[in-house]
Amino acid sequence: MNHTLSLLGRHGLLALCLSASLGLAACNRAQDSDLPPGASIPDGDGDGVLDDVDNCPTVANTNQIDTDGDGLGDACDGDDDNDTVPDTGDNCPLIANPDQLDTDGDGLGNACDPDDDGDGDLDPVDNCPLVANPDQLDTDGDGQGDACDNDDDNDTVADPTDNCPLIANPDQLDTDGDGLGNACDPDDDGDGDLDPVDNCPLVANPDQADADGDGIGDACEGPTTGPLANCTSFAPATSVAEGVTGGLLCALNLVTAPAVETCEVLQPDFGVDNRPDTYATLQYAVDLLDPLNQALLQLLGSISYQVKLPAPVAAGGFAGFVIEQPPATADISLLRNFVVTTFLADVQQEEFSVDQTNLDLLGQAGLTPTGLDLLGGTNTLPYDEVHLSIASTLLSVDLADTIRIHETCTAQEAVDPLP
Repeated sequence: MNHTLSLLGRHGLLALCLSASLGLAACNRAQDSDLPPGASIPDGDGDGVLDDVDNCPTVANTNQIDTDGDGLGDACDGDDDNDTVPDTGDNCPLIANPDQLDTDGDGLGNACDPDDDGDGDLDPVDNCPLVANPDQLDTDGDGQGDACDNDDDNDTVADPTDNCPLIANPDQLDTDGDGLGNACDPDDDGDGDLDPVDNCPLVANPDQADADGDGIGDACEGPTTGPLANCTSFAPATSVAEGVTGGLLCALNLVTAPAVETCEVLQPDFGVDNRPDTYATLQYAVDLLDPLNQALLQLLGSISYQVKLPAPVAAGGFAGFVIEQPPATADISLLRNFVVTTFLADVQQEEFSVDQTNLDLLGQAGLTPTGLDLLGGTNTLPYDEVHLSIASTLLSVDLADTIRIHETCTAQEAVDPLP
């Protein structure tokens, strides 16, 4: 009993010493003074933690830190994070990282390195945390730096195959075939004349010949007669063009293909690019001979080409389109409803119609089976939007495979409006 009380007294004295901030040596001396001669000290490493609860009883570690929670304090644990890599060779000794990945080779593993790529930008704000890019350049603004972004311009074309990796150009147009897309090529036609001063930037003409001095080189001036010559003003290249399809006939391709092909407008921007050599395509193909179509008579379908202009066209101009009917297509004169319609602030203004009984377009008896034609008329009301629409039925027509729209015309010489 006396021995027990003496031991309790020693513990109480230890607590008193600690609370009074006395040194450990003084406390140990106080304990020693109460121990009978020859008794052992219960704190072998003298760190103030009794051996029976000390996670390193032979190595002083007052804080008893045990990072991996394996019951062995870090002071005497050869693998503090328990990742099977000994601390002496572990590049993150207190954070488990068995792969020892060290991207920047600074001797500090990625698991505990605040800047994995060593570029000076800390990982939480680095837009390429594993690829050094101190400039943090992010061309497409998608939050992923160019250094680690596989599509820097976000045009859906991967950088290794993108002919303009830093400028969006999903069409990858490369007029001169030099491997550099037009979007980033200073000389699109490769004729040695840079685009800003080239009078035919998309047609090679190193001599820059311009017989009429109008600023457009002879190589890309286009025909001197016919609809393109008669059209004195095209829609500005800043106009917005789109194609619209509707009606049950255009949806039937899902169940009747290939009898009824997809109704669609391809490359609509080409009808307002001020380049007569390019064109938008209205694809509207129907084969009346197919037995299934014979059973689907009178079903309606429509397709239209719509152009919104950046500013209104004043009355007395022209509202129409330079079109081409490619060879081997149905006669466009069979179309029951071929309409040019103008709008101002989304309100319809005028309509110029073409049908089997009215094909007197600009003095023509009808549209030529091949070549270019001009559809439309002189506008008596201002407009800022113009549509070319085709509507028909399977009963009335074997529609043309394609109709090409080369340009949208806003001014023309000596044109009478259609009724």
